[in-house]
Amino acid sequence: MNHILSVFIGGFFGSASRYVLQTIFNRLMPAGSIPISILLINLIGSFGLGIAFPRKEAWDPSFQVFLTIGFLGAFTTFSTFSMETIELIRKYRCIDSLIYVTVSILGCIGAFLCGYLMYV
Repeated sequence: MNHILSVFIGGFFGSASRYVLQTIFNRLMPAGSIPISILLINLIGSFGLGIAFPRKEAWDPSFQVFLTIGFLGAFTTFSTFSMETIELIRKYRCIDSLIYVTVSILGCIGAFLCGYLMYV
């Protein structure tokens, strides 16, 4: 039950943080641009998971699930990334969607790796 509560609390803070950052990023981005806000959020979350991953064995199990599954799992979002990709395709912005998908996938893997290599 402890782990479920940890995931729940982490998820609350992760999704609330994503909402706040997405709102801020959306205000800063020009209308009609590639959906940078979710890209940035996913890059930040992937970097954070990269930092957390090599250290997770040293942490209390409840904190592990709070941070990795709860907070970072709710902070990052594959479903919104998917929706925004389809929305770009629907608007006949296929090149933009290709750029968005490529940068998102390679960028998130790269961000995770950068975070991971900082503590290995």
